[in-house]
Amino acid sequence: MVDSLFPSIEATVDDASPESRRKRRRISETAKETAESSEINQESLKRWRTNRVQQIYASKLVEALRRVRQRSNDGGKITSAAREIRDTADRVLAASARGTTRWSRAVLATRVRASLKKHKKAKLTGARKPRKDTAAERKRSKLPAVERKLKILGRLVPGCRKVTVPNLLDEATDYIAALEMQVRAMESLAELLAAAAPRSMLTRP
Repeated sequence: MVDSLFPSIEATVDDASPESRRKRRRISETAKETAESSEINQESLKRWRTNRVQQIYASKLVEALRRVRQRSNDGGKITSAAREIRDTADRVLAASARGTTRWSRAVLATRVRASLKKHKKAKLTGARKPRKDTAAERKRSKLPAVERKLKILGRLVPGCRKVTVPNLLDEATDYIAALEMQVRAMESLAELLAAAAPRSMLTRP
């Protein structure tokens, strides 16, 4: 009779712990995702730090800047040269990521939306109304410091305003590594142009 009680007790324990099993499953899945994301981060860091990727980006950037200069020489209207160079550099950087990250797809999509807006002639009537202090903004100001900083980080990384924290950290890590490579490539180009300028001045008649 005593032995017959143990199966019922074990069955009761098993039936009473579905939540604990779900928690263990979520913890194991989270640990697996964290391990996979860390491997992806390491691969992305290695990829952006290679000289080959930097050289490919620099060559594509030079070609894109030549096209921008050609458009300006052909009478194309460029509102700001600095802004055009920055947009071109970011667009080439996003293309170098080959659409494997959310931020790169967001940069390319922003470019497409900007080109579509140029074809639409929207007429603004009246003065712009002052921005109201909405309940969402007041709630955002009361967020804890960590959540507030994460929201700021989500605004800095393109396309990452509404993603989970692990995805945001992965995207931010890859985006920072890509920007560091962009800076190195542009510094190398600046050094090459600075070295070529005196020679061109000497050979000029």
